Amino acid sequence: MKNSLRALMKQRSASSDGSSGTTKKTVETNNDYVVVDTSNGGGAAMMEEDRGDELFLRLRREALEVAEKEPMLVHLLAKVGLLDSSSNAKCKFQPAKTFEEAISRIVSHRLASCSGGAEGNLCPQSLLETIHNAFLSDELELGHTMSEAVRADALAVEKRDPACETLLEVVLFMKGFASLVIHRAARRAWKPNDGGSGTRFAALLLQSQASSAFGVDIHPAAQIGAGVMFDHASGIVVGETAMIGDGTTILHGVTLGGTGKQNGDRHPKVGKDVLIGAGTKILGNIHIGDRVKIGAGSVVLRAIPSGATAVGAPARIIGFTPTGERPGSNVDTKLADVEPLSGLADSLVGSTITKSTTDTSLSTAATEMQTVSVSEERLESSSSSSDIVESGDSTDGDEADEKNTDVPKKEATSKKIVLKDSEKDSNEGGEEDEDDGDEDDDKVTDFGTPALVRFTKMSKDDCMCPFSGSFRKYPRAHSEDWISHSKLQTLLTQQGCSEGECVEVYFALLHLLPLCSPARKYGCIPADVFSENFVGIALEKTSLDIATCQALADGDLRALGLSRKASKRFKGLFSTLGQHSTRVLSRISSASDMNESTRKED
Repeated sequence: MKNSLRALMKQRSASSDGSSGTTKKTVETNNDYVVVDTSNGGGAAMMEEDRGDELFLRLRREALEVAEKEPMLVHLLAKVGLLDSSSNAKCKFQPAKTFEEAISRIVSHRLASCSGGAEGNLCPQSLLETIHNAFLSDELELGHTMSEAVRADALAVEKRDPACETLLEVVLFMKGFASLVIHRAARRAWKPNDGGSGTRFAALLLQSQASSAFGVDIHPAAQIGAGVMFDHASGIVVGETAMIGDGTTILHGVTLGGTGKQNGDRHPKVGKDVLIGAGTKILGNIHIGDRVKIGAGSVVLRAIPSGATAVGAPARIIGFTPTGERPGSNVDTKLADVEPLSGLADSLVGSTITKSTTDTSLSTAATEMQTVSVSEERLESSSSSSDIVESGDSTDGDEADEKNTDVPKKEATSKKIVLKDSEKDSNEGGEEDEDDGDEDDDKVTDFGTPALVRFTKMSKDDCMCPFSGSFRKYPRAHSEDWISHSKLQTLLTQQGCSEGECVEVYFALLHLLPLCSPARKYGCIPADVFSENFVGIALEKTSLDIATCQALADGDLRALGLSRKASKRFKGLFSTLGQHSTRVLSRISSASDMNESTRKED
């Protein structure tokens, strides 16, 4: 279908060739409608091919039905080319020949009418030609021609919007659809760096008029995929360097904005099949992964990984989008279908997981994040208080200790300070003070060779982190065989990974853990899970090469070339990974030997 459409559009825009006798298809003006030159049989051939355009035929059928039932619409439907004299005697306009021509006439009529008609800022006929010529263009926007994208947009709105019953009402009345058509035309007129003949002002005029008419402000340079729905659309703002992937649904009042007056790439990049709730603000050059749900009224300041559900200001990740669900198409604005981030509550452990289990409300998901399983309580009770890093405010626990001891209050206060100093947050990776160590330690490895990777300083307290406050902080007994989000981010940042890449890898690894896994409740990745799955996930989610991914999975310090200052934060973890890798290789070797001996016996 795509290839035939592109071929048709090329046929219509083909220029004259004196030797072949072919004729260029021209668009001639006659007040409010378009007359197509059909000399040499070209128009007849196009009309024959257009008869196979089911989308256009549907519009014509629906228009005819409406005209018979509601005569007030006859003039409008005829004016935009969806009726002809054979179907209605009152029609005095030429019918549209194609879906693209009909959409051009509908949208240009709406925008010109809102801009004051012939006396306004836009010449109606010039506007019509601009939009129609954009449809004829071969220029791609995120892999789609304008014709392909607009067709997908129309079908997406009809399918997703429960208030919409026909394709006709989408193209006639939905301002979100109309604003996307105008943006796609403006983007093809946006050529600011096209040598010395760059063009900008026609595109900016379209943007300005669409913003005034529909309340939707999309910069012409923004990139938007196909099958996108702007529901209600009022108040949507999309910045210059923003991107929106295929199949995404955005509700009213959403901003994809920058974070200041800096130039360059500064706006969000939204993936495919994403749902963004009403009033959400996504700010800065951050990545929103595929199949993400973002609840209404959220303020998103950090990257959100693929398949996540986030809500709040600042946005917090509360769970996983169920596997196979496409939020942009399902439009689950209540966020009812969410798999809890930290696993199942105690009452659900060992029970059968049904749809009702995962169809938790927002409050239930938040409660389950704080739930501690029986096995974890036993783990905590068997450990001393100095071996566990508690989450949240520890004041209540300290006060309880003071009440149950005979130690004077002054001594108890001193003891509390010592505990806090010695019990660094193990969800921060067990890191030492980043300012510790000689500068020379950042130039050489533990093996005396020049360091390939130097230490990158990380922020210790990132209150905007989307996982902040989501998990309990784990016992120090697991500081070397469990990997927290912050430890993984610190490790990958040393290798040059972006924040978005770090979040994607962590989230994908966490989702591999069973719902009842103790490590998952603490937001940690067991070393064996990391070692066995990291390479495949990192190759998909990051720009790391396979050698680096394998070295990280195996805990191979020599191959990584980390400086002494950087490696000292991960020596315990790398030792555990190395031991696991050795055991795996040993098992593989043993299995190979057994197979070889079996073959010899046979």
